[in-house]
Amino acid sequence: MFIFSTPPDNLSIQEFQKNESIDVEVVQLISTEILPYANFIPKEFVGQIMTMLNKGSIHSQSSSFTEAEIDIRMREEFSKVCFETLLQFSFSNKVTTPQEGYISRMALSVLLKRSQDVLHRYIEDERLSGKCPLPRQQVTEIIFVLKAVSTLIDSLKKTQPENVDANTWAQVIALYPTLVECITCSSSEVCSALKEALVPFKDFMHPPAPKVQNGES
Repeated sequence: MFIFSTPPDNLSIQEFQKNESIDVEVVQLISTEILPYANFIPKEFVGQIMTMLNKGSIHSQSSSFTEAEIDIRMREEFSKVCFETLLQFSFSNKVTTPQEGYISRMALSVLLKRSQDVLHRYIEDERLSGKCPLPRQQVTEIIFVLKAVSTLIDSLKKTQPENVDANTWAQVIALYPTLVECITCSSSEVCSALKEALVPFKDFMHPPAPKVQNGES
């Protein structure tokens, strides 16, 4: 098992798949048996879990693999389950204790930072690639992130504004300009997911509040 680390180059495809399967099971165990009880766990330990999930959500591959093998060896399932776990705990309407609220805010912050990083990398890589299409894994990754952003915004809209801290709002709003930069992307799948992510932002747009002077607006 090489959870949260780069797999050795000398693994066979079968060994790679077996190890990844175990890693996925470990993350699922964390999701079902540890994080739901995070209010009984020290914050420092939970912080380490969030850091590992963030790292695990990044696709990794070995430079020694042939192009044909990369698709098999890309840790897509592992990356996806890490990202899904972050999303699962990034926002909860059932927060009942300060510790649970802390876990929710931490997961959300990590998820938003991860999303921002994926978007920036996609924009830059597509700009540099010219007319050459980006790898399928990267396209899949950004589509997954865009759908996660849509889900996240839907959750925020269903929650009382006072229950979301100012830093979270700032991170969510900061995603908007980056999303707009993606509108020139060439992939129709990415464009479709991007549209779904951009439309919900209309609910965050309001006319400026009138200034009050001498008790009068």
